[in-house]
Amino acid sequence: MSEFEWIDRYLKPLVRSSSAQGLNNDVAELGRGASGPLIVTLDTLVSGIHFLADDPLETVAQKLVRVNVSDILCKGAVPREALLSIAFPRHFDEADFEMFCHGLDGDLGAWNIDLLGGDTVATDGPLTLSLTLTGACVARGPVLRSSANPGDSLIVSGEIGHGVLGLEDARQGRDSDHANMYRTPRLAPLAAAELVARYASASIDVSDGLLSDAGHIARQSSQSIHIALERVPLAKPVETLNQVLPLVTGGDDYQILMTVRPEDLSACQKAASQIDYPFTVIGEVRTGEGLSLSFHDEPVPVPDRPGFSH
Repeated sequence: MSEFEWIDRYLKPLVRSSSAQGLNNDVAELGRGASGPLIVTLDTLVSGIHFLADDPLETVAQKLVRVNVSDILCKGAVPREALLSIAFPRHFDEADFEMFCHGLDGDLGAWNIDLLGGDTVATDGPLTLSLTLTGACVARGPVLRSSANPGDSLIVSGEIGHGVLGLEDARQGRDSDHANMYRTPRLAPLAAAELVARYASASIDVSDGLLSDAGHIARQSSQSIHIALERVPLAKPVETLNQVLPLVTGGDDYQILMTVRPEDLSACQKAASQIDYPFTVIGEVRTGEGLSLSFHDEPVPVPDRPGFSH
């Protein structure tokens, strides 16, 4: 049984608050702050699963912050406060902890996040890190996965595939831009939160894989999403479908994937051009259900494994 099936079968029945949105989003609502709705998210990283055991601890801390910031940005919000949980192996020493905290300090400052507290414990298991992050919605409430409509354009930020390419480079000990972006993902800037809040009809961050996360929007919106694979901005030049598919299913990219209504597309593209970060139209929302793919106008079967799953 996949992690999503476990969530559907055992955790969703426990939800009693409408603020949890049925566990169908990466964030929950906390109420209203001085400037608008507040949201919260939590992500956990485990050594050997979400990062390599020999990754520099400074970059591990940065990745922990960024995977959470990604969840906040794609909802049309900016990060605010954090709670940190660290289960560190018993061989962890002060130098290790200092390096981790140095990376943490840099990214918390870069994203204007205040660390409020948390917990530290020792473990005989692997290094395990959890960050709870709040965010303040820029305008309306959080943009959900469930509000895409037929005719909407599908737009992705940045480039797709650095995560999977970087993981392979890191495993092989190759120093590359891909490896650097696997360890410390490049996110859309804070200004992207306003773009999402103003123009997105539905949104998600690309963490499990572009195809998998597009499928989440399709399923939650009860619509079909079509992706023209040749239009996806990829981390390296490709020529064949077999070169494309690993990049769009690999995950760990932490880009924004959103749908935009036809009447908002021109204004959205104009606003995106002023952010100095790429946003690319790669497909559209259609009536129906599920995901459909094409490559240079030829239909492509959806892979059995469209993304990462625990």
